[in-house]
Amino acid sequence: MKFIATDIKRIFTEPAFYISTGLSLLLLGGALAYILLNGGNDRLFVSAQSLALPFAAPLLAAMPYSVMIMQERETRFSTLMIIRQRSKGYRLKRLLTVGISGAAALFIPEAVLFAACLFIHPTGEIIYCIKYALLSLSFGFAYAVFSYGLTFVNTQRYVPLVMPQVIYLLCIYAFPHLKLERFYPPLDISPAIYGGDITAERFFIPLVLSAAALLLTLTGKEADRK
Repeated sequence: MKFIATDIKRIFTEPAFYISTGLSLLLLGGALAYILLNGGNDRLFVSAQSLALPFAAPLLAAMPYSVMIMQERETRFSTLMIIRQRSKGYRLKRLLTVGISGAAALFIPEAVLFAACLFIHPTGEIIYCIKYALLSLSFGFAYAVFSYGLTFVNTQRYVPLVMPQVIYLLCIYAFPHLKLERFYPPLDISPAIYGGDITAERFFIPLVLSAAALLLTLTGKEADRK
């Protein structure tokens, strides 16, 4: 537990975490300003949240820890930690903290957006905020841990950062052609894109990614040998 608590504290000392949250705030703030300049509406939070953020969310979720972890591999810091702790135990603890970092990177900017929308439109959208908070936590956790899993089968520094976003964009293009619109990836963080609500399908891809991340984390060996 001490390792997990210490690693979680590191989330808030990593420059990449603040870059990620800053970019998220920029996207959400720009979307909110655009909506207000065009007359606004009664669902400010949902409209602003669904305008731009969903299309960059995997990159923002993966950013806080992915680059740092590859730096650790290059400097052999991770090897030292594996020696000090059981290999699988260390990996699973780090998997959890990486997931928390991704969830926080999306949740915190959305909480700021909700506060701004509540100030502008006091009636607010509390129910929507709670629902979307759940989605942002699920989405951020899944894509962050998937990025972490990639560090065990890859030695290129920026692959864990960009690959989740690349796969996400490919799915955005392919799913409509495969008649898999109900699993359209951006809906997993913002169902309002198609005017829908939260259903069990919104957690399918995050669950698959989390399972893949767990498998890679437990079985991957290449990066540890380097």
